[in-house]
Amino acid sequence: MSRIVLKPMPQPAEGCCIGTYEGKPLIMLERSYLVDGALLAQDAIGEDLVEAVDAAATRVLGHEWVSSLARLMMINRRSTSKDRIARFGLPEYVLLFLAQSAAHSHPRALGHALLCVEEIQEGVVESRHVTGRPARIDTAQRDLDVRQTMQRALAVVDEVLAEREAFRRRKGDALTGE
Repeated sequence: MSRIVLKPMPQPAEGCCIGTYEGKPLIMLERSYLVDGALLAQDAIGEDLVEAVDAAATRVLGHEWVSSLARLMMINRRSTSKDRIARFGLPEYVLLFLAQSAAHSHPRALGHALLCVEEIQEGVVESRHVTGRPARIDTAQRDLDVRQTMQRALAVVDEVLAEREAFRRRKGDALTGE
């Protein structure tokens, strides 16, 4: 079991608390890790960090989380590979995202919803950086498209439930001769 657990924590005045290390608050200050004021080297906690990231990311994005996490966080896919996480870690905003998302009451559903938003967002990018990442996004259009998509998804689920019930009734009627 990993000595690191990514989870929502009270935030310190300086740095960012991303979870716990052996039960104590684990604080990131720039790209350094601190526990009880003591500095932890990346190579000393790298494998534990990989395990913690894997556990949280799997809860949110499923077992094939590497590409999805890179896409959502707008970072290079290579940066989310386990060997790179062990050697270099991840930016604090990525670890905070994982901590908060994995603690959600429906983490996998949240992951699907986030990927839905990201997919729709790709269609409303107004300009891109030279790296290809979005520079400006029409967020009003994105939000409208996401709402319409979610409303349609709910309607489809309701239609399927109604049709399934009608099918069961017809099947039962055919069996009983009624």
